[in-house]
Amino acid sequence: MTLLAAFVSTATYLLVAASRIAYPYDIDFLENSMLMQSLRIAHGQPVYLPPNVEFVPHVYTPLYMWLGGMLFRVTGPGYVPLRLMSFGATLISAFVIYRAARYESGRGWLAIACAGLYFGGYRIIDGWYELARVDSLFVMLALVAFGTGVYARGMRRLILSALAMALVFYTKQTGVVFAVALFLYLLMAVGRRAWLFAAIYLGLTVPFVVVMNSTTGGWFDYYIFGIASSNPIEFERVVTYVRFELLGLMISLSVMAMATALLGARRSGRAILLERPWLVGITVAIAVSGLGRASVGGAMNNLMPAYAFLCIAPALFFAEWKAWLPAIEQRWKTSEPVHLSLLVFRLASIPAACIAALILVQFILGAYNPFRFMPSAGMRGSGDRLIERIASLDGEVFVMMHPYYALLAGKQPSAQIAIVWHGRERGALPLPADLVSRIQARYYAAILSDETLFETDPPLLGLIEANYVRAETLDASDAPPTTTGMFSQTRVVYVPRK
Repeated sequence: MTLLAAFVSTATYLLVAASRIAYPYDIDFLENSMLMQSLRIAHGQPVYLPPNVEFVPHVYTPLYMWLGGMLFRVTGPGYVPLRLMSFGATLISAFVIYRAARYESGRGWLAIACAGLYFGGYRIIDGWYELARVDSLFVMLALVAFGTGVYARGMRRLILSALAMALVFYTKQTGVVFAVALFLYLLMAVGRRAWLFAAIYLGLTVPFVVVMNSTTGGWFDYYIFGIASSNPIEFERVVTYVRFELLGLMISLSVMAMATALLGARRSGRAILLERPWLVGITVAIAVSGLGRASVGGAMNNLMPAYAFLCIAPALFFAEWKAWLPAIEQRWKTSEPVHLSLLVFRLASIPAACIAALILVQFILGAYNPFRFMPSAGMRGSGDRLIERIASLDGEVFVMMHPYYALLAGKQPSAQIAIVWHGRERGALPLPADLVSRIQARYYAAILSDETLFETDPPLLGLIEANYVRAETLDASDAPPTTTGMFSQTRVVYVPRK
């Protein structure tokens, strides 16, 4: 049953991913600005600039967008290359989980189940695996870097681990937490050679930050560290993360990880961290996910590191139980060989049965209707109609939440207003002067709004309503909705006041 559930989950994910990769419109609204930043890199244009009407960068370190820009030089702009990159990273993540589980447990069926669990978490993560976002690449690199490091006993693996961990940081700033944890583990495991890891890692990351900051006049630091850390932390979100996600949606995996840690600590004390190094990775991944979920605006994609590392927990639990068997056998040993053989058989069968049951529970917790995530023909048709409408307007069009749609319609794209809002320190700073000038001059033939919190921000909405009038409210079938993350759908058309 466990293997069947793993195969069904994998097949279901592949079916859903295929339909989403080919879909030409936004599944999550931030895919749009990811695409536009990749396109800007493909054109060789500067990225880290003051907030302006044409472009505002994301607050993530730039590896994913840089790779996207390189792909766009070959393929041209579109979601398929970016989503394929995330899809490939998802497959590699599952493979790394399989290899780690196989190494730790020595059981092929358990390794397959652990890899299947990763695909089975698709609904838990709200369908983020193959989207044009940094998360899948970040998780994949974290798994590769940590796995390379914890099994490193020679210089070559140590160097490769430092290189991979630097790439984790280049993808997302919180990668530094994984690097610190791995360094501390290596200090315990290989002693002074851990400083080679630290030297290579710092040599690859610190100069990168210094050069990027100096060549952008400080704007790299402003976005990557200043704006990225500006979201406030809410205690209620921490409670939700622990109570309803770690101990709710992921309860089976969390229980097996905790059981492994408790049994291991009782058996060998702190040495359990050397024997089961993936426990360190699980702890760090849970902390990284918690940090993301605790901040205002932290969506379900932040659960990906915790869930991915927790998928190795069943293998760790199995290995720890096997380590306890000799002590249990010795304690209950009798002088009757038949009784001893029966006892050993029963003790050996307990973990496999328990783990299989817990894995099945986790698959059930992640069960979903695949059609809920698959873009429909109606969604594609509504997107086509919206692009035709934008193209038919005489003049430039400001599609506030979907600048790529303007580009598809042959218009000049602008900065996504959600990223502008973040670049203004969550709306605290004034609107960019060139954006104000364009709207006051009624430069746009139309402004299209999804009426999200970013577009109804009082300074922006007041500026628009002073110079434009609400001309039309679109029907729900006239624009494609997003289906992952925050809901967004173009609904209102503004035209200039006469």
